[in-house]
Amino acid sequence: MLDESVYRKRIEQVRNHLVSANADFAFLTPAPNFQYLTGFNYEMRERLIALIISKDSEPHLIAPAFEVTAHASKTWIKDFIPWAEDEDPFSLIADYIGEKNMGYSVLFDTHMPLSVYWALEAALGGFQKSASVSHVIDAMRLTKSDKEIELMKNAGRIINDAVLKAFTDVRIGMSELEVQQLVHKEIRRHGASPTFAAIQFGENSALPHAEAGNRILKRGDLILMDCGCSIDGYNTDMTRVGVVGPPSEEIDKIYRTVLRALETAIEKITSGMACGTADGIARKVIDDAGYGEYFTHRLGHGIGLEVHEPPYIVRGNPQELKPGMCHSIEPGIYIEGKFGIRIEELVCICETGLELLTFMSRDLIQVDQ
Repeated sequence: MLDESVYRKRIEQVRNHLVSANADFAFLTPAPNFQYLTGFNYEMRERLIALIISKDSEPHLIAPAFEVTAHASKTWIKDFIPWAEDEDPFSLIADYIGEKNMGYSVLFDTHMPLSVYWALEAALGGFQKSASVSHVIDAMRLTKSDKEIELMKNAGRIINDAVLKAFTDVRIGMSELEVQQLVHKEIRRHGASPTFAAIQFGENSALPHAEAGNRILKRGDLILMDCGCSIDGYNTDMTRVGVVGPPSEEIDKIYRTVLRALETAIEKITSGMACGTADGIARKVIDDAGYGEYFTHRLGHGIGLEVHEPPYIVRGNPQELKPGMCHSIEPGIYIEGKFGIRIEELVCICETGLELLTFMSRDLIQVDQ
């Protein structure tokens, strides 16, 4: 968790928006924006947990009474509204908020379940107005602080070690799922939380973001590992490629093309550039090499509390890159039925150039047969 002063500053920005939007309170359930304001990550199931932010009082969390102690140890927020198993939490919220003849104007996070919206609306006797607060918090999240960046760097160092260990230990006859477990085990050994490990062998590597399965590693196979982990909720995401035995001439040629696209983008992307322009830098390298139709996705995505979040480095996006924004650069070429190659780094936009948040060598890895 970050320092309490960081969260208080974020809450104050939400309060300021409540004033400008003439809204009474904001209501958020567990999701990335909830975590951004409270400091802890939680997956809500059937029992309600929510954050209530008003203009003139401390933020409150409503939570099941038997879970309050556990949650209190993970957040800076001190004020809880506990509810017992035989109580209606929405009635307690209505009691806390109080009556208002004309109805309340409420701001919600777009991640909130519709069932929660309906239950709160019924408990309060309807809303005068409801609107989203997500765009305000999303804009705050675009630029990362030094502490947030350091957490992502630490996660980047761990994913570096985990992927390198998996490439060292992988053997012919292993399945994609077995290698995925190698990655997850190494991440946990370093004290981080695994988020994903897309391990793809041979022809499966030509399917971007395909899940690991029972495909067995064979001689001559290309190995693609796209893996991530998180520390205190902040994520990393890195892709590296290997091959069992010496690479074919085609694999070598396409690998060098993708690497050139990646390194050209890292060299030329700058603060103040539009996201669509940044995408075009790498895309031109691949187009000029004759593989344009095989680069089938955007160049990159933002990263932070979510693995994929704005800014999106994609054709046509006019959003301007600014210092403190963190995102992936991941050009790829995918030849269906044969193999796919993607190399991915994370970077932070700086006043002068880009700072790398992932650290593993970009060399094509040759796995011993």
